[in-house]
Amino acid sequence: MSVCRDATVFFLCVTVSVKGGAAVYRVLYRKYRPPTFADVWGQAHITEILRKQITTGRVAHAYLFTGSRGIGKTTCAKILAKAVNCLHPKDGDPCGECEVCRGIENESITEVVEMDAASNNGVGDVRDLQERLAFAPTQTKYRVYIIDEVHMMSDSAFNALLKTLEEPPQHVLFILATTEVQALPATILSRCQRMDFRRISAEDIAGRLEEIAAREGVIIEHDAALLIGRIADGGMRDAVSLLDQCLTRSQLVDEQVVRDAAGLAGHEHILELSQTIYRRDAAAAIIMLDRLYGMSMDMLHLGDELLSHYRSLMIINTVSKPEELIIATTEQLAELKEDAKNYPLSRIMGIIDTLQGTMERMGRGAQRRTEMELALMKLCRQADEDDKAVIAALEQRVKTLERAVREGIPAAETKPKQPEAPPVANDRLTQISDAAQPFDRWSEVIAALEKESNALFSMLNGSRAFVSDRYLLIETTDMAADLLNQSASKAIMHRILEETIGTDYRLAPYRPSAAAGSKEPSQADRLLERARSLGANISED
Repeated sequence: MSVCRDATVFFLCVTVSVKGGAAVYRVLYRKYRPPTFADVWGQAHITEILRKQITTGRVAHAYLFTGSRGIGKTTCAKILAKAVNCLHPKDGDPCGECEVCRGIENESITEVVEMDAASNNGVGDVRDLQERLAFAPTQTKYRVYIIDEVHMMSDSAFNALLKTLEEPPQHVLFILATTEVQALPATILSRCQRMDFRRISAEDIAGRLEEIAAREGVIIEHDAALLIGRIADGGMRDAVSLLDQCLTRSQLVDEQVVRDAAGLAGHEHILELSQTIYRRDAAAAIIMLDRLYGMSMDMLHLGDELLSHYRSLMIINTVSKPEELIIATTEQLAELKEDAKNYPLSRIMGIIDTLQGTMERMGRGAQRRTEMELALMKLCRQADEDDKAVIAALEQRVKTLERAVREGIPAAETKPKQPEAPPVANDRLTQISDAAQPFDRWSEVIAALEKESNALFSMLNGSRAFVSDRYLLIETTDMAADLLNQSASKAIMHRILEETIGTDYRLAPYRPSAAAGSKEPSQADRLLERARSLGANISED
């Protein structure tokens, strides 16, 4: 077997002739195109229906195949064209051996026509097609017209096609294929039997690639096959084309070969970049981006990888079994879970939103490197949503106090109304506070809070907490109580309590009676308690 050395050939050419014309190389996605419905991967919900229709003779006059690119629409259309005309069909599949099957395969039979609506999209093209419909087929049972990218047809062409689709001759079969079904007129949709093709899972793609590699006599590691499946985003054709490109580099395809062929940064680089974003180290992030740029990493691919990484962190922080939704090795999943601990969900969502905007601008032809540098600067300087809310609340409170001083309003009148968040009456709250005992694990909660919310940590660091029945009473300032009363703050506190101590409490401020308050510890006792919370070893002597 002769191997082509120019990787671009796989995308630009159909075949490559070896010098002297002695042999012809076929790209893998054409060489291993499924010849029957049984060989189609990942679309069993469609192939079973088509096979049953063929065996029972209930073939529709017009089909609409819709779905993303490279998932088998045109392949199934060609198999269907062969199956309805095959002289010896087998359980709804074409035999592949009769003269009709061979003629359709080598395109010598002209009664199966494949049109590209992107270049044949005018009303004149449709009228030329309609003129040929009146002639009965001479070599096959059906005249089959496969119209690819049908959404590219003009409005006048659609109107000309309507009547033909509604009442075509009995010997005519239309198969329309599109990646943008929403662009088709409703009148076209209602005249076709619609088949929605699904994205093929990365596991199915990996299985197919391993099968092709075995037949080609080469080796592909399972993790590398999964990586190709993830890059292909559900498209089998793109996956096989990428495998073809990898084989020009090495007959042993591992993850590094795939990354080099696809121009990816790699899991380790993305994890390192995520760490710099977490630390808000803009300088380190820009330096690392420059290093990746020097390695010829495509900025669009880098943006895709970052989006995929933070999507994984979002999934980990949201669902109980993230491994079912994330394609990664066991080691990579463990690293992702560790990284997810650094990010509150609100910050992850903000990062994803920023990256999506960056990707859109890069797709419109902006300076990609500059756009990515700007995005990293934003991500490193981006404040948590909780911090923004706290800053806004503090600014409002400062304005109120300044106005009170300026207008001479008594201090009692400037005090804002206490929030109603703690659903406990004042008398009841006093009783609960008087009976409360010190919460000895409060320092653990504060330590966990430091990683989750800078605002809450700043407000509560150095405070005390008490437990009474199912209540957690926090001794804080009025400003901190206002912050704790916000729904976002409550959600963070409840989650940290569950994760840290395994028990959730109802939150309320610590408000003891005057008698109980007289028993409060002295300033020295407070300092000792603070020292213990910071890890100091203090003797009771």
